[in-house]
Amino acid sequence: MHNSLYFLLPLISLTLQATVKWLPDTSFDLPINFKGRKRPCSKQSVVFPDRLVGPVKIEAETIVTSVLLPVDGEILLGGSVEFGADDNETSCGAGYVYYMEKSEASWAQAGVWGSSRFNMATPDSERVPCYDDTVEFPANIRSTVIMPMYTQQVAGFRIGDRLYNNENLYARIVSDTGGSLQFVSTWLTVGVVVSQKVCQSVSGCPCQKYALEIQCFSKTCAVPTCVHPIKPIGHCCKVCGGSVAFNVTETFDMEAFKELVAGTVNSYANDEVEYHVSRLPESEVQVVIVDKGEYEGTSAQVLNAIAYRMQQHWVKGSKYVQLSGSPLYKSGMGGKIFVSMFFVALSAIGAIYVYYYKIPDIRYPIMGRLPTFFARLQRRTDSVVSLTRRDSVITSTGVRTAFRNPLYDSKRGRVQVEETDTVQ
Repeated sequence: MHNSLYFLLPLISLTLQATVKWLPDTSFDLPINFKGRKRPCSKQSVVFPDRLVGPVKIEAETIVTSVLLPVDGEILLGGSVEFGADDNETSCGAGYVYYMEKSEASWAQAGVWGSSRFNMATPDSERVPCYDDTVEFPANIRSTVIMPMYTQQVAGFRIGDRLYNNENLYARIVSDTGGSLQFVSTWLTVGVVVSQKVCQSVSGCPCQKYALEIQCFSKTCAVPTCVHPIKPIGHCCKVCGGSVAFNVTETFDMEAFKELVAGTVNSYANDEVEYHVSRLPESEVQVVIVDKGEYEGTSAQVLNAIAYRMQQHWVKGSKYVQLSGSPLYKSGMGGKIFVSMFFVALSAIGAIYVYYYKIPDIRYPIMGRLPTFFARLQRRTDSVVSLTRRDSVITSTGVRTAFRNPLYDSKRGRVQVEETDTVQ
């Protein structure tokens, strides 16, 4: 029984393998893609090579004097391009800037690898070849690859149609006969080892034994569309969604935990979110969930449900949960309603005040007295006083006068109501 189990483990590992392709960023916005490693300014002219192998993306706002286009190639315009020198740009000198088709990128640079196993929730630290991936480089690409400083394990290494083992890979990297694709290694190692490693730990295995520090300088981060965006472990940019990270022991069952996550996602929103479960170094596990398309808050709700369903035996110690707030277009609705109701109430109070209390008698040289409408409001105070109090006048001799409240001794502003003698 045990022998058959160990026999099946390599087969399971092979079925989980994925191909990770080298896709260097040929963006016009990267300074490393220009001779001199500096992006052109408004007083300079851009010169492309005669032929471009891959498409060049222009995403940011670009202002240059002129552009010399290639004879054959593809340029994708995602941003605006304007022509004309900006006189206020004092640190810019006139001249020509040459776009270099032969780009240079590091193995650990964000955005240079592509694979079907990546999704929106995959951290940048795992968007590099893992121990069970096959690395693939195009045969006709003109690029320089800076190999990793710490040795990385991969299941296969392919350049075009040719597979390499450790021996001929070492000869290929250290030689100068590689053609347009060149590898630059550091220290005394080539940085990559081809090995059919099989993870035999029930708690899972990290992407690499020696994790690389991802270089995020080349990645353009989108503006989050939520309140309080989060930054999961290994991500270069803040995202909208939810994440939970916790420490585990060697007895942690990774497959059972993945079933828990998948079951929760399917019960809440199967087609509305994307998720990724990572086995990180230092005995840590992380789950990241994000919305597909525009953020609506579904991913944060699903992650909260997963964190609630996690029993105590899943976590060693405490768990670190991050949840984004509501979408930006929904944020502040409560505050807006409160402010609106406040001004409505304030307007009502103001109307009552104007109706019952005296408005100053404002005169203008041309207009004279105020119109009758304002005059009626002006006399509202007098009417109220006359209804609430009137002076008592007793004309009989020898009879005590009525009591006078000393608070009303002043005759300023009082209304004198004369009694008429109705007896003839």
